[in-house]
Amino acid sequence: MAREPARRPRLTDRDFQIFEHLARYRLTTPEILHRLFFSDSKINAVTKVTSRLAEHGFLNSYDLYGSRIYHKIGPNAAKWMGISQNRTKGFGRQALVQEYGALEFCCGGEELRNRLLVREIQQKDPDLLAAKVESNRYYLDRHDGEHLLGFMRVDFCGELPNLIDGLRGEVDRRYEHEAFRKLIDARRFLIAVVTVSEERKEEIRLALRRRQWPVPFRIEVVPNLIHLIARFQT
Repeated sequence: MAREPARRPRLTDRDFQIFEHLARYRLTTPEILHRLFFSDSKINAVTKVTSRLAEHGFLNSYDLYGSRIYHKIGPNAAKWMGISQNRTKGFGRQALVQEYGALEFCCGGEELRNRLLVREIQQKDPDLLAAKVESNRYYLDRHDGEHLLGFMRVDFCGELPNLIDGLRGEVDRRYEHEAFRKLIDARRFLIAVVTVSEERKEEIRLALRRRQWPVPFRIEVVPNLIHLIARFQT
């Protein structure tokens, strides 16, 4: 049975699933929504639903690149879910690249991945919410048959040594904390690098091989990222 907040238009279970998806991934696109919630319909079915939700203040829409858009949770849905109204605003340059890359990595590839909410980490292992360590881009991964905690790092296509140094910093900062040190020593922590092309992926792979690392890496390509990065470099 559909849930219906008082004094609001009738909402379906799928509408609430979309809100929960947005709370987890921070943004979404019509293409991702189609894959996750409308696989038995054509893409225009997504537009009908998102237009209805936007009309009633449950979704906000912003330019992504070209004619493409992205959606964020709207003020009415944010209020219902207890989410800050700041989460309804469009992203700045860096945040948009980061969040779009994370969305496509988790929801746009062959394997669907579950991004972890900070409150989920707080409930399961609060020691992982360490000082001076970013906590909002973790996800669940599998590597060599084991369940791992993964951290997503999006490649902005800058100088390659800067990316490698940044990855080293992500590892070193976490290794200072006992909870992460145990995960790393047990090979149960992984870093995923999201980049724009197979060529760049190979460059990163070769650069990583020149150093010794206490963690495994996953490098995955999201081709559409290049359009977003190029938009902000002009």
